[in-house]
Amino acid sequence: MPAPKGHPPYNVNGEGGRPVKYDQAFIENEADLLEKWMQVKENIFLEDFCLERGYSYNRAIEWSKDNERFSVTYEMFQMRQKTILFKGGLSKKFAYPMCALILSHSHGIVAKNEQKLTGDPSCPLTFLLQGIDGTSKDLVSDDSAGE
Repeated sequence: MPAPKGHPPYNVNGEGGRPVKYDQAFIENEADLLEKWMQVKENIFLEDFCLERGYSYNRAIEWSKDNERFSVTYEMFQMRQKTILFKGGLSKKFAYPMCALILSHSHGIVAKNEQKLTGDPSCPLTFLLQGIDGTSKDLVSDDSAGE
């Protein structure tokens, strides 16, 4: 939409537009506050910090991508959270399923259960029979084929 008659044009060369609420100085101050907040042992969720400060978790994630100081603090927070959850899960201070859930969603750590399947995929019956007694069985023996 063009500017009204007699009004300077909007957003010329990236200038103008909506005022920036969160400037770099504000974000760096938030990084300092996050560092102080992390010193309390019970504070392990960034969402709690964001709720206390009055902005969304997604906004803090954006800052970690755009501001170097906040990025370093956020990485420290993640390392701290991961170690607290590991230690709390191992000592049974926290419920294992909750620790596993948070670690998988927030830190990409997934418990893997591997199942190794062997056998002939074209003949699943041979595969099943091998699992019963540990030897491979044929449906028709070679001796009875010639009779």
